[in-house]
Amino acid sequence: MKERTALRWIRRHGAILLLSGAVAAAGGIGRDWLGRIDLRFAGWVQETRGSRTPPNDVVILAIDDFSLQQAANADLSDDPLLQSLSQWPWPRRVHQRVLNRLIEAGASTVGFDLLFEAPSSYGPDDDMAFASALKRHHDQVALGVQVLNGRGPVASMALLDLTATLQSSNKPLNRGLLNGSPDEDGVIRQRPGDSAVEIRQQLNSAVPDGLAVTLLKLGNADADLSTRSSNLLDPYGPPGTIATLSIWEILDTRAFTSIKSSGLLSNATVLVGPTAAVFQDLHPAVFSGAQGMPGVELLATELANRLEDRSLHWVPAPASWNFLMAGLVLVAGITASKQERPLPRLNVLLASSAILVAAGAGLVVWGGLLLPLLGPAASLALTGIVSSADATIRLQWQRRRLRRTLGRYLSPAVAAEIADQPEEADELLGGKMMDVVILMSDIRGFTAFTQTMTEQGRVKELVDRLNAYFSEVVDAVHAEEGTVDKFIGDAALAVFGAPIEKSSSTNALAAVRTAIELEQRLDDLNHAWAAEGHSPWKQVVILSYGSVVSGNIGSTSRMDYTVIGDAVNMASRLETIAKQCDQGIVMSAAVAKHLPGDWPLLDLGTFPIRGQGEQRVFALQTDTNKDTHPAIDQ
Repeated sequence: MKERTALRWIRRHGAILLLSGAVAAAGGIGRDWLGRIDLRFAGWVQETRGSRTPPNDVVILAIDDFSLQQAANADLSDDPLLQSLSQWPWPRRVHQRVLNRLIEAGASTVGFDLLFEAPSSYGPDDDMAFASALKRHHDQVALGVQVLNGRGPVASMALLDLTATLQSSNKPLNRGLLNGSPDEDGVIRQRPGDSAVEIRQQLNSAVPDGLAVTLLKLGNADADLSTRSSNLLDPYGPPGTIATLSIWEILDTRAFTSIKSSGLLSNATVLVGPTAAVFQDLHPAVFSGAQGMPGVELLATELANRLEDRSLHWVPAPASWNFLMAGLVLVAGITASKQERPLPRLNVLLASSAILVAAGAGLVVWGGLLLPLLGPAASLALTGIVSSADATIRLQWQRRRLRRTLGRYLSPAVAAEIADQPEEADELLGGKMMDVVILMSDIRGFTAFTQTMTEQGRVKELVDRLNAYFSEVVDAVHAEEGTVDKFIGDAALAVFGAPIEKSSSTNALAAVRTAIELEQRLDDLNHAWAAEGHSPWKQVVILSYGSVVSGNIGSTSRMDYTVIGDAVNMASRLETIAKQCDQGIVMSAAVAKHLPGDWPLLDLGTFPIRGQGEQRVFALQTDTNKDTHPAIDQ
C-alpha cells in the first residue's frame, strides 16, 4: 500500500523531480557562470539606477583631447614651457608645473596615473626639475608604478618602478600600483587597490599599495583601507561623472588663475591621468559603454568609494548553492501543485521570481550588497513554466477523458463545456435540483412488430433498424444541446436543461425543435426502409416540464447520469394519452406555457394524471411542412 502511494506521489510530481535534479546538476557545473551572471546583473542595475553625485573632494586632472589639441598649437604661445608640448611624452618640467600649481590651488594630495620608469628624453636637467618638486611636496604626492605580466612559454611578472633619476634624496618617493584586475569577461569591477595584495603575493613585498590607498594614507583620511577582493567598485556614472578638469587649465596661466580663485581644488585629492583615446587607457567597466572607462576614472572611483566607506560587497554562491536551488524547486513545485489550474501556478511562481530579482536589485542599489539571487529566481521561473506546463497537460488529459465519458450521453457541445471546466464537473454532475424539459420518444406498436420479426428470424434486422433510429434520436437531441438520459426498449429519454442549466423558454423551444426534427428524420428513415421493402414505423414524442433531481446515480461500481422526478413520470403518463388521441407530438401545459403564442397547439383537454391530478394536455400540429412553423431564435 505504501509502495503504491509512493509511486502515485512520484508520478504526480515527476516533472518537478526531474527539474530539481537538472537544477542541481546544472547549478554545480555552471556555478562560475552563474557568478558572472550575477555580476552582469549588478552592473545592469547600477546603470539602470543612473548617475549619482560623487564626493566633491576627488578631482580628475585629465590629459584629454582638448589638451593635446592645445599642445599641438602651443608653438604660438608666449610660454616657452608650453611651446615644448608638441609631442608626447611631455617634458617632466610640465609635470613639475602641474604639481606645484595643484598644491598652490589647495590640493591636499596629488596622484599621477602615469609611468616614470625611464629617464626623461629631454635630459637630466628635466628629471632634476621634476625631482625637486617631488622632494618639496613629498608628503602630498604619489607616482604610479605598474606590474607587467610577461608572455611566452614561461609566464613572468615584472615591476615597472620609478627611474632613479627622480630620486633626489634618501627619502623614497611615494608609489602607488596602477594595475586593475579584469574579470573573465574583461570588465574591471574589482577595486584596483585590492589587486595590489594579490600581485604582492605573487611577486614580492616591493609591490606598493594601490594608488588610491597610498593617497589616502598620505592624507591621513578617515577612509576604508581594507583589501577584500569581495568588495567591488560602486561606480558613480559614465566617464566624466567625477569632477574633471583639463590639464591645460592648469598649464595655462590665465586659466589656472581662474581655477585657483574658484576654490575647486581646495582640500581635494587630485588624480592626474590620460583620458584621450590615443593613450589606449580605456577599459570595459560598468557605465563604460562602447568607448571604455579611462583608467584614471576607475582609480578616482575607488578613491571616492573608500572616502565614502562604500563598495558593492559581493557574496558569491557557496559550493552547496545548487542543492539549495534544487530544494527550492522541489518545495515550490510541490506547493504549487496544490493549485490544479496552470495559470495561477505560473503567475505565483513568476511573481515570486520577480520579487527575488527586485529584492536583489534593491540590495545592490540601497544596500551595496550583491547576493546570488538570480539562480534561485531563475529556478522559480523554470518551476513555474514546468509546473504550469505539467498542469496543462494533465488538465487536457482530464478534459479528454471527461469528454469521452460525458460523450456517451451528453451532446458534444455540453460535454465540451463541462470538460473545459473539469474542476466544476463534480458540482455539475454530483446532484442538484433543476427545472428541465423531458423528451420521450417511443415507437408505436413496437411490441407486436418485435414479435413478428422474431418469429421470422429477422432479429438482426430489427436491431439494425432500432440502432439506426436511436442514432437519429441522439443526433437530433445533441443538435439542440440536450442530454440523452437512457434507452428503454424502443423508447428514448432525453433532458433539456441539465446538467448545464438554461432558461425554461430556451429548454422548451429546444425540445420542440428536437421533436419536429425527429418527425422529419423518421420520415427520411421510412422512405429509405420502404425502398428496401420494409414496413414503416410510427412514433410518438412526449414533452413534459418540471423539477427533477439530476446527477450521477448508481453504485460504487457503476453509475449513470440521470434525472429523477415528477417531470419524468409525467412524460410516461402522457405517452398513453398521445396514443389514445393519435397525436405525434404531445406536451404538458407547463411546456406549452413556455412557448410563444403563435405555435399551432391543439388543446386535447384535461386528463387525470396519476400523482398529478387533472392536467391539460396539448398537441403540436405538424400536418403542414415544418418550414411553416413559427420562426425560432437559434
